[in-house]
Amino acid sequence: MAHAVAHPDTEPLARLTVPVAALVAAVVGLAWYVVWATQDVTMSVLTPMMGFEAPQMAAFFAVMVVMMVAMMLPSALPMVLAYRGLTRLEGGRPVRPADDVGTVLFAVPYFLVWGLFAVLALFGLLALGLLGPFTGTLLLAPAAVPLAAGGYQFTRPKEVCLSHCESPLGFVMRHWRSGRAGALRMGLRHSFYCVGCCWLFMLVLFVTGAMSLVWMGLVSILIFVEKVGTRRFPVSKAIGGILLVFGGLLAAQAFLAA
Repeated sequence: MAHAVAHPDTEPLARLTVPVAALVAAVVGLAWYVVWATQDVTMSVLTPMMGFEAPQMAAFFAVMVVMMVAMMLPSALPMVLAYRGLTRLEGGRPVRPADDVGTVLFAVPYFLVWGLFAVLALFGLLALGLLGPFTGTLLLAPAAVPLAAGGYQFTRPKEVCLSHCESPLGFVMRHWRSGRAGALRMGLRHSFYCVGCCWLFMLVLFVTGAMSLVWMGLVSILIFVEKVGTRRFPVSKAIGGILLVFGGLLAAQAFLAA
């Protein structure tokens, strides 16, 4: 893919056609509906001291994957389109049909990894008593998580992970692997960088936002804005500042209520 560097189309969203946009909107809309319709089931699985069976856990994992499609597909779309666009290139020119199967294989690991992260994070938080209601010293938990998330926005790991996510074409060309197996490997690599970039956003949703649909929407917007925002404005740092202020207000509220 070395010749692809010279390709002038550096904006993956420029390749977004009306049919593809309609399909993505339909998938995202359906995913949001499924998440809304299964909220009671999701919360029942997270009831403390409840036994779990394999079918129940499989269904819970499936719901978490759908939730990640609802939240993360819009922000992942530029990366998916960048991969699909480069599958059309040969010698630096778009001379063959896009590899739609390869594109699916590139995208699927992203949502599976995020779904697995959600399951592990939720049960870990449940074991630590961090899914509410909060009493005693845990009253500070809803404030501590956004404070941690805000601080993380200014760290080197966040900067490195975000640098791989905010430049879709650069990521695809840098990590290109040919073939369907290569698509899976690239999709996994993309998912790991994205989890490294946004894992604390998800903890804010789980702990502070109690997994409400409103909070899901807010976190989804934050991730989208951070990934597709202009580099001329430090979006990540601005989000970090907002989270620090918000966490500080929640901490002050908790101290006053104690």
